[in-house]
Amino acid sequence: MVRRGLVLGGGGMLGAAWTIGALCAVEEATGWRPGSAEIVLGTSAGSILGALLATGVQAADLRDHQRGLEIVTGPLAGIEFDYDTVLGGALPPRPRPRIGSPGLLRDVVRHPREYPFLTMVSAVVPTGRGSVAPVGELVRGLVGDDGRLGASGLRVAAVDYRTGRRVTFGDPGAPVAAVDQAVMASCAIPGWFAPVELGGSRYVDGGCWSATNADLMAGRGLDEVYVLAPMALRPSWPDGRRAEPGTLAALREWRQRDRPRGVLVQLVSRYRRAVTRQLMREARQLRAGGMRVQLLAPTLADLAAMGPNMMDPARRGETLETALHTVAQALGRSSGSTV
Repeated sequence: MVRRGLVLGGGGMLGAAWTIGALCAVEEATGWRPGSAEIVLGTSAGSILGALLATGVQAADLRDHQRGLEIVTGPLAGIEFDYDTVLGGALPPRPRPRIGSPGLLRDVVRHPREYPFLTMVSAVVPTGRGSVAPVGELVRGLVGDDGRLGASGLRVAAVDYRTGRRVTFGDPGAPVAAVDQAVMASCAIPGWFAPVELGGSRYVDGGCWSATNADLMAGRGLDEVYVLAPMALRPSWPDGRRAEPGTLAALREWRQRDRPRGVLVQLVSRYRRAVTRQLMREARQLRAGGMRVQLLAPTLADLAAMGPNMMDPARRGETLETALHTVAQALGRSSGSTV
C-alpha cells in the first residue's frame, strides 16, 4: 500500500476556505480521502482542518459547513460556528504596547542566521490581544477534553515564543499537549492573537517558521505527500516538475496585472513570493529522500477572490467556490496527480 501524508499550510480564514475547496477537489479527482492520510501535518489554519479531519469530518462536510448548510450526520452534525465573527473580524484588536518576546529578541540579535525571517519579526511585534479560544472550543467539542496527539496521525507545528524554535506537537519528545491546546498554539498569530501558554512556555503561530513546514514530513517512511499551501502561488504542475520558472512567471504576471497599491498588498505580494520559494526548497528536500510530492497552491484566479487580507470574512464564500474549480482544473491537467 502507498503510505501517504497530508500537509495543510497556514493562511488565515481565507486560507482555510481555500484549503477546504482543495481537499474536496483532491478527493473527487483522485478517489483518495485526505482524512485517511497516515500523517496529517497542520500549521495555523491548517491545524484546525487537520484536527477536524482527524476526528472523522469529511471534506464535503467541511465545505457544506462553510456554506452555512446544516450538517445532519457525522462529527459536525449540529455544530454551530460563525466563521465571519468568531475571531473578531477582518482586523486585529489594538495590540499591547510592549515587545512580544524580549528573550527571543536577544537571541535573534546574537544569532540572526539561526532563525527564519518571520521568527525574528515575531519577536519584536507587540503582544496581540485577540483570542483563539473559540477555535479551541470547536476542536475540544469534537475530540473531547482528553484528546491527545500522540495517539493519532495528527501533527501540529508551532513556535516556542521564548526560544524561537519550531515544535511539532504529537512527535516523540515534543511537549505533551491536548489537541485543542496544540491547535490554539499553532494559530496564535503574533501581534494579532495572544500567545498560548502550555506547560510553562508560550507558543505562537507555526507559520512564523514556515507557512507549510512540509520539510517535517521527511524521515517518516511516506511514499507520497500532498501539500496544500494557500499562502503560496501554484507551481506549473501539482507534482512540482519545472515548478520554479512557472511559479516566478506567474508571480510577475500577478504583480504586473494587479499593480499592487498600498502597503498591505505589497507586503502580501512579497510574502507570497517568499513562501513559494520556501515551499520549493521543502519539496526538493522531500523528493531527495525518495518521496513523491504533490504541490497545490492558489492560482491567479484564487488570489483575485482572496484579496490581500486573508482574514477578510466577506471573501470567504468566493474563495471556497473558486478553489473548488481551480484545484480540480490543476489536478485534471496533471496526469501525475492521480493516485
